[in-house]
Amino acid sequence: MLKYPVYLGRCTQYNSEKIFEVLQSALTVVPLSKKISGKIVIKPNLVLAHPRIATDGFTRAEVIESVVKLILSEALDKTSIEIVEKAGLGVTTAGMFRWAGYKKLTKKYPVKLRSMEESKQAVLVLKNSKIHKHITVARPIAERDYLVFVPKLKTNVLSQGYTGALKLNIGSIDSQERLLAHDHRLPQKIVDLLEVINPDLIVTDGIRFSYGGNQMTQTGMDFGVIAVSTNAVAHDMICATLIGHDPMQIRHIREAVERGYGPRSITDIEIVGDFPLKKGSALVKGVDFGYKPVDQFDSNFTIHCGYPYCTGGCHGIFLDWLHMIKDRKPSLFKRFPKLDLVIGKIDKNLKVSKVLLIGDCAQASLGIEAGRIIRIKGCPPTHKRIIWDMMVKLFLLAPLVRPSLIIDGFILYPLKKFKGWLLNLKYKPLQKEPE
Repeated sequence: MLKYPVYLGRCTQYNSEKIFEVLQSALTVVPLSKKISGKIVIKPNLVLAHPRIATDGFTRAEVIESVVKLILSEALDKTSIEIVEKAGLGVTTAGMFRWAGYKKLTKKYPVKLRSMEESKQAVLVLKNSKIHKHITVARPIAERDYLVFVPKLKTNVLSQGYTGALKLNIGSIDSQERLLAHDHRLPQKIVDLLEVINPDLIVTDGIRFSYGGNQMTQTGMDFGVIAVSTNAVAHDMICATLIGHDPMQIRHIREAVERGYGPRSITDIEIVGDFPLKKGSALVKGVDFGYKPVDQFDSNFTIHCGYPYCTGGCHGIFLDWLHMIKDRKPSLFKRFPKLDLVIGKIDKNLKVSKVLLIGDCAQASLGIEAGRIIRIKGCPPTHKRIIWDMMVKLFLLAPLVRPSLIIDGFILYPLKKFKGWLLNLKYKPLQKEPE
């Protein structure tokens, strides 16, 4: 039976030379599925980077630099290298490139940075999907010859406590499509994208492990590993196991296995390298990953969970917002009003003085009587919408309410989006059928 190799290499420093040595060692035992050549795209995890409040949840520039050096050393011919990303939270990708230190790479190496919101786009048609019939991506992704994913080893309460190579794909698509079915159907959505965006090489930044809270603001711990593979499913099965999870309990991993995108079992994977799998489990023993039902989060809010329970939607995103407060501004919990919240559609009578309805399903609940009803709409509402509405309606300022991010998200981001819209009016988006 075919064995899928996954390399776990020891690396304790964000030093590009040392990381490069680990990557070179990895390729001696992990054969590339095809040679590196032509148009190369690197996709990192850059959902948010900020020097004060988002310091651990993104792929570090030193790891990207090492991947660039690896490509230049392994490429068969003259290549073009583009780092393509779409940041989260409704902030500019250009700002995240700058804060994460990626712009410095363009001065040292022949690489270009591509922000999806201000780039030419392409429409990719899917034939074997469950959610998406087509997706809109940055044109370099559609036209690439070789795709490298460089995820961050981290937890995420929107995806059963783990995010990796498979979920990294969500950052490949347009903002509106990103929210489509970002609810209890998120596992199917994630795996749909593999049909047309399946990485040729995966290199995970696990030098520090980001865990336990909001996917953007959570803290990190020294972990000391670089993971390398050529199959996204095998990679995520091993990385999930590395941090103490049963990979088959992660729904998007199980969905990918069932659709035949990788090994059927962890026994089909060959683990190589000098970082023992058991060492990872020992490092995270007793660590709280923060993945729990949102109504079990301790605060002044009385949360009523309706149906469906959307781990990847309203329930998960609000849990993510609560973790953001816990990560960076826990004193704010003292200011939380005693308030009833409804997330999802409830089928019971609720009579209270004031209620907050989160998401469109909550708006459809019958039997709610309240002197004041506060609404946060969306299916699901974005992180940006929840942060804004909680600020203006309840005067609760999340840690991300900072002048730099407000300017970036509410002034610069619309301008960047407008620039991209104008660009794609001039250049009609490319439409590409599956090969």
